[in-house]
Amino acid sequence: MNHKRKLLFSNFTFEHWKNLILFAIICFYIGNFVISFGYGAPGLDYLAFWSAGRIADEKGYSEIYNPNNLRSIQIQELKELGFLDKTDDLLFSPNPAPYFSFFILPFQLLSRVILINSFWIWTILNLIILIGYLVFFLQKTRRESCATIFGTNLLILVLISWPVFSNISNGQVNVFLLVCAGEFIRYAVSKKPFLSGLWLGGLLFKPQLLILIIPIFLIMRNWKVLYGFIVSSGIILMTSLLLSGFAGMKALINLWTKYSVGMASNFPEGMINWRMVGVNVNTIMNTSLGWIITGLGMVLTILAVYFLIKHKPPYGSPQWVMAMLGVFSATLAITWHSHYHMAMVLIPFLVYASLFKLLSEKIIFLWVIVTPAVYFVMMIVDLLVIYFAKINFSNFPLKVAAFSGLILNLVILVSAIKSSYNSKLMHD
Repeated sequence: MNHKRKLLFSNFTFEHWKNLILFAIICFYIGNFVISFGYGAPGLDYLAFWSAGRIADEKGYSEIYNPNNLRSIQIQELKELGFLDKTDDLLFSPNPAPYFSFFILPFQLLSRVILINSFWIWTILNLIILIGYLVFFLQKTRRESCATIFGTNLLILVLISWPVFSNISNGQVNVFLLVCAGEFIRYAVSKKPFLSGLWLGGLLFKPQLLILIIPIFLIMRNWKVLYGFIVSSGIILMTSLLLSGFAGMKALINLWTKYSVGMASNFPEGMINWRMVGVNVNTIMNTSLGWIITGLGMVLTILAVYFLIKHKPPYGSPQWVMAMLGVFSATLAITWHSHYHMAMVLIPFLVYASLFKLLSEKIIFLWVIVTPAVYFVMMIVDLLVIYFAKINFSNFPLKVAAFSGLILNLVILVSAIKSSYNSKLMHD
């Protein structure tokens, strides 16, 4: 008796394909992380925090923003690890930590451990806090939403998103921002605006995230939230001033101005904002047309935020959380310094929106899989172009992946506007 041969995967359902894709992404991340140890220094952003902590420990906090101090210690460490030789000294540009000294305090302790071990301690600590907090947030939010699912699939999804991978592989600090955003939401939903504002102050770690949200709270007259923000930000600023002094704070401001015009370690071509579009268009076309596109994109994004908040959703309501998701997505698109790992700040909003069914599951799934898929395909294309055409486009896969991040941000913003509009129609 003849049996027809079935094609491989022919009996796969959507859930089977979904699981296969997620498994492939996990394997890709592991491979990428392992390769980074063989061909380059892992956690280069962590090197900035670690070296700032070492300088604070040895010379004081007023010296942590000095590029000569940073350059000296980073060259020494990279040479000891074998990632730098003597011929690279003149070309080396230090990676600074342009943050208030309040946030450098834990790295003073971590810098007392050799760099590679300190990186692993930081990585493990971040994973424990990230998973532990997301489980806590899921349980609290699930109880309020009366969701019937535990949220394990959602937890796995967000944990293998590109922002999380980028944060862990670079040794970044965005787990702290995620926790601050999550508590900002929880206390807002619990109608405790002052406590919500206290946690919002934690975003001063990367103050560019506040350029829209603070003016919006002023417009909405959410005074108690602002009071909480003023208290926590006041503590952060005063502590930083006591640690670094006026000289250190002046050096930090000088560092910010250099960041705004672009430093070698900035890599603006790989950001997820409109600035990235302008920089890449100008480079490819040898023109200034890109800045027109950047300006127009920023204006349109701000107009979209206006349509999102003009109906003033009730503070702490599910629609308010959805509006805040749109605001932070827009912020990542328009702020001048916005790398992909900063999108971790969106994760608590996405989790909340998913459990309350305010956002399509497909959008969250796409937010997770699109960028790693794009990056993988672009790596193959890049290798083929190098092999056959002998042309090397610098960081081509990362630039295309970054563009996909901008598009996904804008998709979330549009989805938040649609959700707000549909909610208004239901109430009308």
